[in-house]
Amino acid sequence: MFDAVIIGGGPAGASCALWLKMLGFRPCIVERRPVLGGLGNDNPYPNQWIAPIRDKTGIEIAAEVDRHMRDHDIVCRTGEAVTELEVVPGGFRITTATGEMVMGRACVLATGVRPVKGGFTASENIIIGPGQTLFNADFEGRSVAILGGGDNAFENYIFVRKRGAARVTLFARTIRARREFLEKVPPADVRIGPYPVEPDLPAVAGERFERFLVLYGWEPYLPYARHLSLARDARGFVETSLDCETSVPNLYAIGEIAQRMHPCCVTSMADGVVAAKAIQRTLEQDAVARFAERVRRAAADAAPTSVHKPRIK
Repeated sequence: MFDAVIIGGGPAGASCALWLKMLGFRPCIVERRPVLGGLGNDNPYPNQWIAPIRDKTGIEIAAEVDRHMRDHDIVCRTGEAVTELEVVPGGFRITTATGEMVMGRACVLATGVRPVKGGFTASENIIIGPGQTLFNADFEGRSVAILGGGDNAFENYIFVRKRGAARVTLFARTIRARREFLEKVPPADVRIGPYPVEPDLPAVAGERFERFLVLYGWEPYLPYARHLSLARDARGFVETSLDCETSVPNLYAIGEIAQRMHPCCVTSMADGVVAAKAIQRTLEQDAVARFAERVRRAAADAAPTSVHKPRIK
């Protein structure tokens, strides 16, 4: 049995595993991808938001995460999707798609998020979510509809324009993008309000397009935990205490699955540290109590016994 099983090997899960290892525990990462690094493996863009790292793409950072874990001899079961998570006496049992079982005294949910599909099916002309597929797509001379009103939608409007699209229109029910992007998108190319989509034509609000980008944001990825009584918010993200513990004792949720104020690589790693320290406190409670008892016994054994001499009258 491992001290903690961490489901998901992105920045959050890797950070948690590393800290547990450095604190003297035995963690295990179970990751469905063949490599660690999470969504970074789908991100070909340079990440300029991490203070000690410069000019590295998400893919390069993900590779560093994978290398770091293996250099520390952390047990990493990659290429194994978790199909079921159960609470059992003494901890948790994780079952993978291959039928393998992994046991842990504590368990950490770090499987992150997936793009919201919005009822669409991905195809050559319907791209769901940002990442490698969008980056590799050909937009030269094409008409493109972008569905969504957040940062990803506005940022990819700029990207698609730079890739030579002939016409780009952004459809948003509400606008949530930051000012930097709003200043770079012409208002004439934005439609605000409800918009009917006809993917078979394909068309949006009666306008024909050759390619759709569906950028509706993110949703938590928890297919293995449907039967657990986890407290969640209205959007399905896991609710936690300040130390990242869920409503199930000794079960923690970290990173984007818990929807922090600003989910990103750095805040996910911070979550991993918080959970690792909380697990340390829990696992060491019994050890501290046992050690204190041994100290008391040793002190009692070392105490001199009093010798009573008979009085001489």
